[in-house]
Amino acid sequence: MIELRRAFVVACGMTALVLVLLTGCDLTSSGTPAAENTPAAATATADSAPGNAPASTVPTPSVPQGGALTLRISTDVPDLKPWDLRSRGEEHIADLMYNGLVRLDDQLQPQPDLAEKWETSPDGGLITFTIRSGVTWHDNQPLTSDDVLWTLNMLRTITPTNALLSDLRANIGQVRSPITQTVVISLTQPYAPLLSELAVPILPRHRLQNRSPEEISELNFWEVAVGSGPFKLDRRNPNQSIAFVRNDTFFRGRPNLDQVALVVAPDISVAADALSGDLLGAEFPNTQPFSGTTQSEALRVGAYQENGWYGVVFNVRPERIFSDLPVRQALARAVNVEALVADVTQGQGAPIVSTLAQQSWAYPEDLAIQPQNLDQARQLLEDAGWTAGPDGVRQKDGQPLSARIWVRGDDPRRVAAAEQIVAAAREIGMQLEVAPANFETVILPKLAPPYDFDLLLGSWVNAPNSTGFPSYRFYDPDDYALFHSSRVWRGQGDPRTGLRNVGGFSNAEYDQAADEERRSFDPAERATAIQAAQTVLAREYPYLLLWSDQIPVVLSERVKSQDGEIPLDTPRYLWNVERWYLEP
Repeated sequence: MIELRRAFVVACGMTALVLVLLTGCDLTSSGTPAAENTPAAATATADSAPGNAPASTVPTPSVPQGGALTLRISTDVPDLKPWDLRSRGEEHIADLMYNGLVRLDDQLQPQPDLAEKWETSPDGGLITFTIRSGVTWHDNQPLTSDDVLWTLNMLRTITPTNALLSDLRANIGQVRSPITQTVVISLTQPYAPLLSELAVPILPRHRLQNRSPEEISELNFWEVAVGSGPFKLDRRNPNQSIAFVRNDTFFRGRPNLDQVALVVAPDISVAADALSGDLLGAEFPNTQPFSGTTQSEALRVGAYQENGWYGVVFNVRPERIFSDLPVRQALARAVNVEALVADVTQGQGAPIVSTLAQQSWAYPEDLAIQPQNLDQARQLLEDAGWTAGPDGVRQKDGQPLSARIWVRGDDPRRVAAAEQIVAAAREIGMQLEVAPANFETVILPKLAPPYDFDLLLGSWVNAPNSTGFPSYRFYDPDDYALFHSSRVWRGQGDPRTGLRNVGGFSNAEYDQAADEERRSFDPAERATAIQAAQTVLAREYPYLLLWSDQIPVVLSERVKSQDGEIPLDTPRYLWNVERWYLEP
């Protein structure tokens, strides 16, 4: 607890934490100051009007005003690039400081942000955004369509370092602003996932336009920490805390909170103890869940699914043993997925039936995990011609029903899961063998031509970037890259690399639905297509899906939202932070 408290006290050279949080202090000689020409910490009180208007013009607030929200982050953010969010801390910073054309709500669905509305052409080739008027940057300069135009064109120019930048370059043909406060994006093809990607922060053209793309790609944005979001940078104290103050002129309304502080607290036990006092919110690693504090009755505890999942990929190419659907179905029926996940993840994993996050607006609610049924599994194999041999191992046309499950040997959970799958397979006459191996030298080459495997237990994280970290804002429910037949290697002469349909899955019904969901900008139509695609995957088993890790979230009961209970089962719980307030 001492270390966490010191993170605040040392930051401002004060002796009392409450003074640091509620009054701020001068950090001229230490820490990272706010961006040049950015106003000092806000001093507005609850009865002050946005933009310093007379108090008499402001309606009486319906909820308590003021106070500081303190949230734990596990590591510091020494280098900030708003288009390349590599940690949860960076995602929190983006939510506080920046706005995109759109923002993702708590169900991961695009909603208007800097764009007050948008329209798509009938053929899906054009998206026209109407930009809000009256929006200002944190340095009080106006934010206009010129900023949007400049940002998107800049991001399409710099060298791609993650999937977001690659997608913007590949799918946007032109960005123009034919009239004031209007931005028109011409697409190279209809591509509905682009809307989620346009949550990328819009950047201040007037601060950056004299820099080359190379200079911008190398720039640490703490040096130009000017956004348009509900909170603006006050001070960053390396390895201690990052403090933000209220943006009184925020276009969605003056935030209720005075300040938000992200506290760097690597020690999990220190952070857990601090939740009984100074700290109001925290996330914990899935491997070390929150275990409570002396005042746990004053805390809300929840969890959201990590932006990725674990499963066994079947190599379904014609020459492979799992090209036979009944064999895949039989193994799936033999495994008690819920018991396996509870055991190998010690209750921290969530069994899954879809590649989509359960909190997603497009999640297929009608799908359910199939219970273990050994008799049904055996019958599926019998009907497919796989009969028991003299050693108990089934065979067909002289071929034994046997294979290896390749798994990286440095992950005990994956190895344990593979061992349980082997044991389940043995019950139905299928002989599997766990093959633990080095990821770089053995597993990774098997994910490329000639795809020399039958079963491989691995994981996918949505849109990994060049640093190996997940692209945290890529929450679109699109799994085209994993399952569409166009993403299957075509054999010798196909020069493509990095293809993700490593199992060779090809299904015309899935392709049709996946193509439709990418063309459909209407949410209802798109959800219908996505759910049709997920139904095919649940029936055809390109993977035996296992689990997604759950990230524990703890929030003080004092923290409330004007929009109702704050949902802790979504990574986007901070999406409406300007509406949060603190009860006394």
